[in-house]
Amino acid sequence: MPRPSIVEQNYFEFKRALQHATDRGERLEITEKKRWKSWVRENRIQEAAFRSLAAGKFDDPSMVIIDAEGPWGGYYVYTTTEEICLKWTRE
Repeated sequence: MPRPSIVEQNYFEFKRALQHATDRGERLEITEKKRWKSWVRENRIQEAAFRSLAAGKFDDPSMVIIDAEGPWGGYYVYTTTEEICLKWTRE
């Protein structure tokens, strides 16, 4: 079973990918509780650990899921203040 890792992404490329996901209806926000929990469970995301790490690194972390196939699909933590983006991966 592949081990999870957290990979830094190019913030500006991420913002473009997030806008495309928004335009296509593939952006999933934490306020969509039922769909969010289902996606996190299906993709075996260790959400508490990822959030804790982000809270320790960033002043104002935001979480978002791009619910799509391809390289930009996944669970992200980002900060607009520091222009940093991290992605949970399982490779």
